[in-house]
Amino acid sequence: MTPTTADALIADADEQLAALLHHADALPDHAVAPEWTGERVADVLVHLHGWHELLLSWIADEAAGVEPAFPAPGYTWDRLAELNADILSQHAHRPYAEVRALLTASHARAVAAVRDLDDGTLFDASAHAWAGEQSLGDVAHECLGAHYRWGESVLAACAAP
Repeated sequence: MTPTTADALIADADEQLAALLHHADALPDHAVAPEWTGERVADVLVHLHGWHELLLSWIADEAAGVEPAFPAPGYTWDRLAELNADILSQHAHRPYAEVRALLTASHARAVAAVRDLDDGTLFDASAHAWAGEQSLGDVAHECLGAHYRWGESVLAACAAP
């Protein structure tokens, strides 16, 4: 269920990120779920970091009066697999500790951006035409707490060390 206030959205995101990182830190970096297209635990974190960056760009574009490219410039939702592959390729060379730091930093920036929005703006589904029928709060939740739950499910399918 999507939180209905910025405080609840942020609390959920912080809680889910902590659980995800606890699990990720306990796995060897080469442990990945069979259905995941990445090759390392770090790739799950890269994926999440990439979607934080997208969320931040959508919020920044909207604040600048520019309609955000949703999901990303040059991509449609039909090309989501390509977008995700491109996100992975941007950081494939980085070690786990570096990727973990990128994720926690982008999480902090995303949470700060959400905190700067009032609940009315954040959860009004009609206020952000570029997001379709979703509110910006729904979109933020999908890039934060809900996405961390997805990451946790990928990690849960990994063999324990």
